[in-house]
Amino acid sequence: MVEELARALSDEATLDRWILLGVLVAARIAPLTVVAPWLTLRRTPPFLRGALILGLTVALAPLAAGAASVDALFGADAATLVAWVIREVLVGTLFALATSLPFFALDWAGRLVDTWRGASMAEVIAPPTGERTSPVGDLQLMVGIVLFLTLGGHRLAFAAFAEGLVVAPPGSVDLAGSAPELALGAARLTGSALAFAVAIAAPAGVAIVLVETALGLVARSAPQIPVFFAGMPLRATVGLAAALLGLAVLLGELPGAFEDALAIAAQWMRDLAP
Repeated sequence: MVEELARALSDEATLDRWILLGVLVAARIAPLTVVAPWLTLRRTPPFLRGALILGLTVALAPLAAGAASVDALFGADAATLVAWVIREVLVGTLFALATSLPFFALDWAGRLVDTWRGASMAEVIAPPTGERTSPVGDLQLMVGIVLFLTLGGHRLAFAAFAEGLVVAPPGSVDLAGSAPELALGAARLTGSALAFAVAIAAPAGVAIVLVETALGLVARSAPQIPVFFAGMPLRATVGLAAALLGLAVLLGELPGAFEDALAIAAQWMRDLAP
């Protein structure tokens, strides 16, 4: 086996084909390491992202080895090669977004709750990274990632991605012809993610409205009480408790959301087949 591989790599044409195929596969994989929270977080070091791209490329490139479309690139000019790489990056981005929208919904809901409960000061700067952050958003995102990994969602995601390399190998995807199916799937998935985010944030919103109503009544009956400052810890505590309660209640819905996202991502890869 090793001798056969050495002979294959000693052939210059074969080596060039494998390098070209590896570049295209890496271009499709790269967005996963940037967009998908279930694979890497925002604070993941760049060298680790690069190691993931290299490792996944070595592991998955043989699945696309039979792509005859790669042979058509030999002798092509630099502009054509760049266009093919960009197209593969777009395909990878579509897959990464499809599998990540439930996680984005958890983050959106947490940021909304933090804004309602007056914790926006906590969103200014995170000292380790210098980025804006949301305590409840980060907590809910981490809960979603842990649940996703515990259920084996990452294995299903990699299986769907690998299937995409077989049914729609690099260099053969048809983005223009699949635009209607992609748009319909994107609309459905985005609507589901927004509805899910609103459902998670709704209990906290209702609780904070009730607190604000109570504080307003206190302010009308006893104007001498500094309601604004006295209500800040109450608003923050009630909002956090309601957010955690809502997340606990809706935790059972997360597996279904993950399943729908993975199904749409896999269908998109099939729609891109030539």
